[in-house]
Amino acid sequence: MPRPSRWNDVVEAAAKVFQEKGFAAASLEDIASELGMWKGSLYHYINSKEDLLFAVVREPAERILTDLERIASLDLPPSEKLRQAALTHALVLDETFVYASVYLREIAGNQRFEEWSVRDRDYRRLLTSIVEDGVRRGDFAPNVHAATVTLAFIGSLNWMTHWYRPGGRLPAPLIADQICSVFLNGLISRSSRPAVAPEPPRPAKRRTGKSSRSLDAAD
Repeated sequence: MPRPSRWNDVVEAAAKVFQEKGFAAASLEDIASELGMWKGSLYHYINSKEDLLFAVVREPAERILTDLERIASLDLPPSEKLRQAALTHALVLDETFVYASVYLREIAGNQRFEEWSVRDRDYRRLLTSIVEDGVRRGDFAPNVHAATVTLAFIGSLNWMTHWYRPGGRLPAPLIADQICSVFLNGLISRSSRPAVAPEPPRPAKRRTGKSSRSLDAAD
């Protein structure tokens, strides 16, 4: 009777090792050790270490692009599309955290592998088109530079992999909603002219004597 495949275990172990050591520093020996098998046994599953890298990053990369393609096709205001895009982006990071972290560290933006560079461009293009649509409709301010906004939006969500931990105090949907609200507050068109930035407050003079109180005691 053939033994069941350990492919899922192999990919999971590779993701863990790549996240901890980085792809360049990680070895097949490290991954085999994580699995409790001989290095040679890995070649029943792969031809190279890159095969494992692509297996690790494929799920989050495909999910996040497929979700955005669906959102972009919906008959919704651009602001709602951005909110849904933020939510699905954060959920993919939450649900595939280690795998997504490897993708962002080893693949995204580094132009090493054409297949993945195309995926990155497609994702940016879809988000940029949503922002541009908001400008055309008058929902967003006319001076918005869509490409810049898109890169900042993606960067804010991706940075979650540096500080967010699944199962922590703040759930991913709440974080996504707050990040999106910050961007929408800056994007939404306002009919009134921009307010003049107020002067920074001057430091309060320190009072002395019996009448002075600490900040903790202030009303």
